[in-house]
Amino acid sequence: MNRLHVILLGLHVFSLLFWVGSLVSITRVLAAGQGETDAVRARLAATARRIYRAVASPWMGIATLTGLGMIGVMHGAYFRFGWFHGKLTVAIVMLALHFVLGSRVRGAEANGLSDEVAAGARGLQLGVLIAAALAVVFVVVLKNWGAA
Repeated sequence: MNRLHVILLGLHVFSLLFWVGSLVSITRVLAAGQGETDAVRARLAATARRIYRAVASPWMGIATLTGLGMIGVMHGAYFRFGWFHGKLTVAIVMLALHFVLGSRVRGAEANGLSDEVAAGARGLQLGVLIAAALAVVFVVVLKNWGAA
């Protein structure tokens, strides 16, 4: 591995921690609105939107760009590794969850945070956590499967 690859890898991991953490935080904020008054729900929806725009989206962008950068620096060598296909699939699922959550956040802020959206946030939270855990499994366990 060359120095640029190591720097990109470190930044990639760092950005993933903030991205996944912010998505989980957003789902917790939305879920907290269940059973609350309209004023509290409005504040929670606004808070979720701020987290999405100021934290989740920038870190998602950095994670995506550093991931693509590592692929470029390695001249596409990652595509020859079996574990990478699983990790890439999980990354695409995480991107989809990011945009689904963003849509729900925008809807909650524009139309009010309903009990259904608040309850659905718990499901999204589970999806984010499962996808993140699967990514770790693909990278840590399956990547090293042949090394043992």
